[in-house]
Order: sequence, then structure tokens, then C-alpha cells
Amino acid sequence: MKDLKEFGTVHKSQILIIGGACSGLTAALTAKESDPDVDILITDMACASKGWAGKAARTAGLISFVGEGKDPEEFVQYNLKEIGFYLNDQHLLRDMAYNSRRIVEHLETWGVSIEREENGHFAVAKWPFPWVTGGIDPDMCKHMAAKANEYGVRFQDYIEIVELLKDGDRVVGACGFHVKDGSFHIFLADVTILACGSQNFDITPIWCSTGVSQSLAYNAGAEMRNCEFCGMGDFARTDGQGHLFYGMHGGAHIGHDHLYYNGENISQKWRPGFHSSMDPNAANAWYQEYKQGHWPIQIDMEKFNAEGGGGEFFHFHPEAFRRYMRHHEIGGYPFDHQVFNVVPGVISEMSAVRVGHSMETTVPCLLAIGDTSGSGSARAGAVPAPPAKIHGTGLLNAVYMGTRGGETAVALVHTLSRLPVEIHVDADRIEAIKEETYAPLNRKDGISPRDIIHEIQEAIAPCDYVFVKSEDRMKEALDIIRDAASKLDNMKVDNYHDLVKCVEAKAMALCGELFYRTSMMRKESRGFHLREDYTEMDNKNWLKWIIVQNQNGEMTFRTENVPIEQYDYPLPENRE
Repeated sequence: MKDLKEFGTVHKSQILIIGGACSGLTAALTAKESDPDVDILITDMACASKGWAGKAARTAGLISFVGEGKDPEEFVQYNLKEIGFYLNDQHLLRDMAYNSRRIVEHLETWGVSIEREENGHFAVAKWPFPWVTGGIDPDMCKHMAAKANEYGVRFQDYIEIVELLKDGDRVVGACGFHVKDGSFHIFLADVTILACGSQNFDITPIWCSTGVSQSLAYNAGAEMRNCEFCGMGDFARTDGQGHLFYGMHGGAHIGHDHLYYNGENISQKWRPGFHSSMDPNAANAWYQEYKQGHWPIQIDMEKFNAEGGGGEFFHFHPEAFRRYMRHHEIGGYPFDHQVFNVVPGVISEMSAVRVGHSMETTVPCLLAIGDTSGSGSARAGAVPAPPAKIHGTGLLNAVYMGTRGGETAVALVHTLSRLPVEIHVDADRIEAIKEETYAPLNRKDGISPRDIIHEIQEAIAPCDYVFVKSEDRMKEALDIIRDAASKLDNMKVDNYHDLVKCVEAKAMALCGELFYRTSMMRKESRGFHLREDYTEMDNKNWLKWIIVQNQNGEMTFRTENVPIEQYDYPLPENRE
């Protein structure tokens, strides 16, 4: 029998966490506080051991939660009625609502700075909504990683995971390569946690995850849920000189209520009232006005602030705000302007790995947390998640799901320790994975994975493909993705950094197909799934989740009724 060490370095642990950013670190710290002796290994493509991994390391500054004086039940109801449109898992939503403040407070024990007032209370934005937004340390992952090292968590940085390993139906680890020296690594574990982000199709500078987590889970046979709620309509600001400010909280999602054409507030025209950020109807307002030839669309920041539009509500952590301003100064952001032209944009956020209330996937011994499974948990409902439509809940989602995942992982380890189970891995399969992984380096000629990625982005970035949908346009986009996917076996690269792009190109092609096929299947409009050919929400036929699964290499689809009769909040009569 072949020794696994013939193929690369072998690592063993009780818990393997793939992804060492906010959710992964939270899971590790929670698990260690539950059982200090549990052996945990975190691996990440970046330098997670120092807290330099994931989105939070770049964008922390705001965290939203159900704070003092806010009613968790109102938070649940708001999410159901205004965000998720009753596709929510109400039990999971309620659990997050009631535990959010406690979980946020616990971050401080890990060295994370959350802005407080002189009286000791959190310094928060008191929205006219059932949550608050506080300022949080942009170096939160740095401090959490330091605490994880202190607790004895082990790290293996700079590893791109290419496949999960299975023993029968059970996931028993993963394998991948070192992005600097190209060495192959095999990870064996009792419990594996996916915490390596969502699929953003690498469109924006900040929300730029490439969906490897989604392909890892799908290829291992895990069920996927809510793939169709991936495209989030947003805006990019322009300065009239060809400069585009997009992806650094530079979209207009804090100004969705203040989009103007010729002095008329078209946001209020299409969707009256003050709303939380990233609203699909406000984004659709721009699209409908543009189709009528109304251009340019502008945001008037003077009116935004004068009318209590929301600018005064945000309380960034002071250090986060300093860095935010500095980045814009470096980029030449036009602060002397108060009226901005805006152009359409899409922020994709596929986090569709299905999990239950304990963050368990449908594959034994595989958990998924944070951006990997935000939508797949169904907590947020008919919206890309995180952060859905509540600015600052991306971090809340990460620490909440990380906490639950860490608790579950330890319980699973203890259970497995009492059972006569051993890990058996097919050495021939690992040899085949290794050969396939390095194949692009060994080809004499071929296509660059970057070219394939750019082709896929042509199908996943336009608003009228992704955000405002129709059957014919989605078929066009799917054809583009399938054409790009047909070239994956001919990728050619010359270095390990570009070898990562091969893994990402495969993930993007897969996720693009998942998105469009489920979007065509859901024949209604709901949340961030807007169809011109099915304009109404249809609770009679589509109060359902679409479930996708890889069964013996075939992409299979089915629907599952939302168990509304098991929940506390039924559909309002006028929505039946």
C-alpha cells in the first residue's frame, strides 16, 4: 500500500479549519475555550497565523447586532418582512438575534477593541430599526490570531486547498499546495470546518472571494441552498474624469434612499421611506429609470445628510475611519464634491453551502461557517448573505456562525473518540488529485486561467444578467459560462501563484452555473431575485428553497417547502 508521505507533507489534527479569517478564528477560539486540549489546525491561502486573512482584515470597522434597548423579536420580524420575505429559517434567525449581543461582547475577551462611551456602554448608531451598529477594531483578526496562538491553535499558512478527502461518505480532511513553494500537503482530521469565504467572482477590490469553499463543498456532495440569491445590486461612484470608486464601501448603499434624476428623488418614487442599506428595490429604481433614458443618476450627499438620511448614524471605529479616509485620499477620492454621478454595479455574494442549526452540512463530519454558508443556512432568506441588507452584519454572521461551529466541532470530536472509527484515505485518489492539480504547470501550451475568469465575469457582472433577470438573458449568460468552462482542461500557467487562479477559475465556472440554473428555476421575484418575466412574489408556488447537489457527477435540483407551519410567524394573509 502506498504511503501518503510519498505525495507530500501529511498533517493530522482533530479539527481542521479551512480558512483563518473571522469565522475560522472564532470557531477555533470557541472550541479551545470549550476544550483546551482539542487539537486544532487552521490552514489558509494567506497568513492567518498573524491575522492577515479574509475580508474582516481589510474592512472591519462596523458591526451590527441587537443591542441594548432593542427587541430581538422585532429584529426577527423585520428580517422576515423586509429582507428575507419568509424564506428564512426562523429558528436560526431567532437564535442569532437573542445571542448577538453576548457574542459581540465576548470578542473583547479576545483582545478585539469595540468602541465604548465613557459610561461603559457601547458607542453605537441608534438606527430607527431593531438593531444598533458599533465601531469595531479593523485589526480584530490580528488580535484573534494572537489569542489563538496563545491557546495552542496550530497554523499552516499559504495553502490553497483543492479538494476535500473522504472515507466513504465522511469527510476526513483535505489536500492542497503551498502557494509559494508549490509543495503538496495532505490534511487528515476527525472534523473539518469550511470557513474560506464566499463566491464574489473577484469583481470588486474588497469583496473579492473566489468561491473555492463553494466548489469544495459541492464536489464533496454537500447540498447547496439559495444559490439564486447571489447578485446584490449596488452602485459605483464616478467623478466625471473616468475614475470609478467601487468596492471600498464606495458604492451607494448608504445612499440608496437618495438617488436623484433632475432633482427628483427616484428612490422615494419607486420605494418610499427610509430603508436599511443594499435594498433591491432602490437598485431596481435606477435600472428602470435608466431604461427610460433618464441619465445621469446622482446622489446628493448634502440632502442625504440634511434630511437625516443615515450619514450621522454610522460610528466607525476611530482607527477604521482613519484608514478609510487615508485609502480614499491615496485614491484621489473627490471629497470636495457633494453630488455624485453613479453607475450600476453588482456585488456577488454566493454563500450557499447548506447547514443546519449546528453549522453541520449534509456530509458527515463537515461543517461550514461564515461567508461559506450564510445563505445556505437560510437565516437571511431571499437575499445574498452576509451581510444581506443590514450594514455591519457580515461580521456578526461570521462570529455567530463561528461560535456555533466551534461548539459543534468539539462535540463531534468527543463523540468520535468514543467510537471505533479510523481514517482511511485512498492513496490512488490523492495521487490523481496531485497530478490534476499540477497539470497546468506541465502543459506546453494552453489558455491562461485569467482569460477564463474574465470570460466568466462578462456573464456575472452586468446588472441585466445578474440582478434584474429574464429567461433569455440568463440563457445568454449561462452559455458564456459554459463556453468558458469548456476551456478549463486546457489551462496553462508558469508559476504557483497563477496555479491558484486555475482553482479559482473552476470554482467560478461552477458557481456561475449554479446561480443561473437556480435563477431560471425560481419563476417569481423575491428579495434580490428580480425577474422581468415573473414580476410578482408567488408564495403559493415558491415558498420553497431550491436544493442543489452533486450526485455522482450530475448536478441535481429539487425544491423543499419552507416549514412555515413550524415557525412562530406565519405568512400575512395578503401574502398568501
